[in-house]
Amino acid sequence: MPDSEKWWDENTTAVVTGANKGIGYEIARQLAAQGLKTIVTARNAELGKEAADKIAKSTGSASVQFQRLDISDPKSVEEFGKWADAELNSVNLLVNNAGIAFKGNAFGAEEAATTLATNFAGTRAVCERVLPLMPKQSRIVNVCSMAGKLRILKSNALRARFEGATSAEEVAKLGQGYIDGIKSGTYSEQGWPGSMYGVSKLCETTYTRVLAEQCQEKGIAVYACCPGYVATDMSSWRGHKTVEQGAQTPVWLSLQAPLEGTGKFYSDCKEESF
Repeated sequence: MPDSEKWWDENTTAVVTGANKGIGYEIARQLAAQGLKTIVTARNAELGKEAADKIAKSTGSASVQFQRLDISDPKSVEEFGKWADAELNSVNLLVNNAGIAFKGNAFGAEEAATTLATNFAGTRAVCERVLPLMPKQSRIVNVCSMAGKLRILKSNALRARFEGATSAEEVAKLGQGYIDGIKSGTYSEQGWPGSMYGVSKLCETTYTRVLAEQCQEKGIAVYACCPGYVATDMSSWRGHKTVEQGAQTPVWLSLQAPLEGTGKFYSDCKEESF
């Protein structure tokens, strides 16, 4: 797939969530190095400010700034949205990188609800709040995961429901069904896997497809991608990829991928099946 022509300049504004460390930090650093006005967001203000300062210093960019955003908190999302309304003329690029994963053997309805509230519902909330600020030819890149592919489902009927989803509400209902299945102890027989992270990312990936369809008339491209197994805090540093390698596909989608690739899933800068 040929790359698109350069579409950004120093007036292009990018927002990166979860950018205080790991893949998000590296994505923000590379975007700033390419000259974009880069908004570094994180839920921890101190760490976020430190990250933004470090990126500005390392790239020589005077257009890097921090703004607090906890995607799992609707109030924080709205506060960020109000700030963006007042301070930004537009948002041309939104990279939804923020996410969580419980470590070890943690598993339960409460943990599943928390995971879905961040990885799916939080991503959805940020997209919906920022979209009014996004002009034609803007891009949304959702950092998803191979762990959230349709193949994790053990039921063809359940898979068909995900494939047939046409609204964010349908995806949310599917996610709630998983939580309810864990509560009742019937999730496995319903065809759900034991991976809370996997289901949350499947919901995020499915939402990406749905959102892309809804944004086509607006001329906004929406992509899902897997950065790979990267050595970060989330993987307990077990990943075989560096953060630079992990940022490669999200940055490529942000800057170079053709707009007609919207609504698709990518890994290693190549299209993958859902």
